[in-house]
Amino acid sequence: MPISMTVRGSDTLRRNLQRLAGNERRQAQADGLEAGARVVETIIKVSLSGASPSRPGEPPGLDTGFLRNSVQVDSVTPTEAIIAPHTDYAEHLEFGTSRMAARPFMRPAVDEHEGEILDAIERTVAAFVESVRA
Repeated sequence: MPISMTVRGSDTLRRNLQRLAGNERRQAQADGLEAGARVVETIIKVSLSGASPSRPGEPPGLDTGFLRNSVQVDSVTPTEAIIAPHTDYAEHLEFGTSRMAARPFMRPAVDEHEGEILDAIERTVAAFVESVRA
């Protein structure tokens, strides 16, 4: 169930990364993506905490909490972070089926909170740069 987001970042983020080389740059990128991925994970879990039943086009309502609890950051590299739900039915909810309208919860978390995700990445990279340059 891949959903992607390309992080272009600000000039400040680019400048901070350009101040680093090799392993330091890769570590800063991985740390930044980890921070952004944790923001996405939290936003998804919060969106799935609503107690009301959902309507088509809205995130699924909370029933047992299994879907919410299955969402986790799976892996982070300097170029990619994978956040995924681990249920058999998550893809059906996100994209819908021939018998059920979509109830997206992953894509809205990314689209509606892009600024927060980018802020977390930028703050983390800036802190990393400061720690190695101090």
